[in-house]
Amino acid sequence: MARCHVCIVGAGIVGCATAYALAREDWRVTLIDALGAPGQGASLANGAQLSYSYVEPLATPAALRALPGWLLSASSPLRWRPRAEWAHWRWLVSFVLACRASQVQRTTEALLALSFLSRDTLHAWLNELPGVAEVVCHARPGKLVLYRHADARAAVQRQLAWQQALGCQQRVVSADECVAIEPALAATTEPPTAFGVWTDSDEVVDPARLAQALAQASGATLLLGERASGFDRQGAQLRRLRLVSGECVEADHFVVATGAAAPGLLHPLGMRLPIEPITGYSLTLPIVRDEAAPHVSVTDQARKLVFARLGDRLRVAGFADLVGAGLALAPARVNALREAVQARFPGACDMGQAEPWAGLRPATPSGRPMIGPTRWTNLWLNTGHGALGLTLAAGSAARLTGLMRGGLRGRDRVTADKSADAVRAWR
Repeated sequence: MARCHVCIVGAGIVGCATAYALAREDWRVTLIDALGAPGQGASLANGAQLSYSYVEPLATPAALRALPGWLLSASSPLRWRPRAEWAHWRWLVSFVLACRASQVQRTTEALLALSFLSRDTLHAWLNELPGVAEVVCHARPGKLVLYRHADARAAVQRQLAWQQALGCQQRVVSADECVAIEPALAATTEPPTAFGVWTDSDEVVDPARLAQALAQASGATLLLGERASGFDRQGAQLRRLRLVSGECVEADHFVVATGAAAPGLLHPLGMRLPIEPITGYSLTLPIVRDEAAPHVSVTDQARKLVFARLGDRLRVAGFADLVGAGLALAPARVNALREAVQARFPGACDMGQAEPWAGLRPATPSGRPMIGPTRWTNLWLNTGHGALGLTLAAGSAARLTGLMRGGLRGRDRVTADKSADAVRAWR
């Protein structure tokens, strides 16, 4: 019997993880991407942290309260430029509605379950792929989140107690304990730390290298540098994918894992995906003084910046700019990242060799990715992961593979033209 053929559009970390998961189930895989190699888009230089216990969505009551101050500050972690697009305003309204405490709790519970599945799945994959863990700089240094204001401690402790019941193992630590955990913090010129949260189970990995390793291990037919232009339909099914080059790919099933590009690709099919492109930025720098650089992952809660060590490199990433789908490097954001590295870990890196990067996070209003079937009987979604694409990629691939193995069930269908609150990526 011929193997079932699946065409995956998008070779970022989510698409490559999906390719590997399906190949393990004996699917024949074709993997397509507009760029010249796997992992070159939003996966190229993102924050690199596998933050399995930190999946609270962007849409929270606290974020809603902070929003006016953020929008009025030139140095805030969030920047917004209004656009004359109905989908943009519809997304913003849905975002505000998703900030309800009850909604945030449901979303966080679902994301934690998917996160733990992702952790277990990735560990299993790395165990069955000898040598890959070292190549992709996979490590478990733990994560330290730094807070500047002592009055936030009570709310943080309540959150940790709630998450502990869901399987998270974290603890609040004093300012002195923060330095004991990460001695490089002793030299910081940043404002004093009031307390921190230590999670010893969190990990790091190079997302681009991981995407490339999974794509190679999947044995997929790679069509790189090929941009998808649309689908040809036949009844309730999709027959083939058209490429800008004029070529076509026929398959039994299609998976769209194109991140922020998914709404444009699927709009001709009558699907309005509630995904907003949110720009994030990073710097990757060579470490020149080992003792001055962090060995654990560090998050500056006030600035919303993350620091992750990848072997002899340090990556700092952050910010959330709702400014459209452009990828221009904002000089103010890049300079802010430079200043943050110099202030937090002075002398650790060669600032003259910093590699700046910008990427688009495909965010749904509620923060829940869209994973599963659609109204088209052979079209599947694996997109909308926001800032959690790396953390959730393996689990999302495992979840989708299970759905595709089991076939369609009416209650699992994704209605992609409803508001984000109505989209349920899993049951």
